[in-house]
Amino acid sequence: MTLRTYIIRRVILFVFILWLVATFNFIVFGGDPLAGIYEQWMDPKTMEMLTQGFGLNGPLLYRYVMYLRNMFTYGLVPPYFGWSTHDYDFIAVGMSRRLPLTLFVLGTSLVITMTFGILLGLFAASKQETKTDAAITASFLLTWGMPLFVTEWMSVFLFSYLYTVHGIKIFPVVGMTSVPAPTGLALYADIAWHFSLPIICLVLAGIGSWVLRTRNMIVDALTQDHIVTARAKGLSERTILYKHAFKSILPQISTMVASSVPALITGCMITETIFGIDGIGNWFLKVIWPTLPGVLPQRFVDPSVTAAVFFVYTTIVVVLNLLADLIYGVFDPRIRIGTRR
Repeated sequence: MTLRTYIIRRVILFVFILWLVATFNFIVFGGDPLAGIYEQWMDPKTMEMLTQGFGLNGPLLYRYVMYLRNMFTYGLVPPYFGWSTHDYDFIAVGMSRRLPLTLFVLGTSLVITMTFGILLGLFAASKQETKTDAAITASFLLTWGMPLFVTEWMSVFLFSYLYTVHGIKIFPVVGMTSVPAPTGLALYADIAWHFSLPIICLVLAGIGSWVLRTRNMIVDALTQDHIVTARAKGLSERTILYKHAFKSILPQISTMVASSVPALITGCMITETIFGIDGIGNWFLKVIWPTLPGVLPQRFVDPSVTAAVFFVYTTIVVVLNLLADLIYGVFDPRIRIGTRR
């Protein structure tokens, strides 16, 4: 198989998975996108635009085609993913406000986790079978085994206690800005301060996997024949570790990035809910939560928002998996067999 054929197959698989998810959404959530929407909540023009955009006046096949169009245009064209009975606005409007917050938390925590996890894993591998290696391994086994919500609730309790009892405010435990919010450059510093604790909790929950898996891959790579040859040539251990061993595990690291995103997305949902961040994870949990008499009003059940957020999350995961596969195709010689030079 040539590299070009490999890439084409992976892209086709990528589109096929998204089509399956969109079809699942149509079957489960797309029966009547305007269900539960009272006409007095919107003007007649908006109602007509939604009706035509979803093809509700046409046969089932036409409605299915229009639904696929709405999903694959990602809310950029009418009817903008549909109408949210939670926000009383187009879903794309709510998503455009919340998605950057989620991507910021997701991206920042992933970059920090990956960077420090790889560096600590490399350091532990370079000190293998020493007390330093044992200490690093034991420490991150502990953080890896700690559930995220436990870490976050312990953090909320600790920093709330420090503030309410001793007047020490190290990190805020809820919200995205202070009240009242500062202006100018101070606003960005205030936002970074409020997001610090949620990101730290996500990093603590995920870094153990990166440290231990990187360490084990490097230790295994150091036993390979090309490493033995490099040592026989008199190369320094630092050169062998970073230039040869680390380079050989790059394809596996790309797979680790893709495989860690689904768990990180789930962690973001929990984190946004606990710390009061108005991201799409928090939004998603609100709209799928079952209606309980006297606890949650009916307007929190919003199948159109559920379908849109589910499709966007799936796209993020599938895109990262596609990128990981493409990186494998570039760096793994077994994939390049038959490629024309």
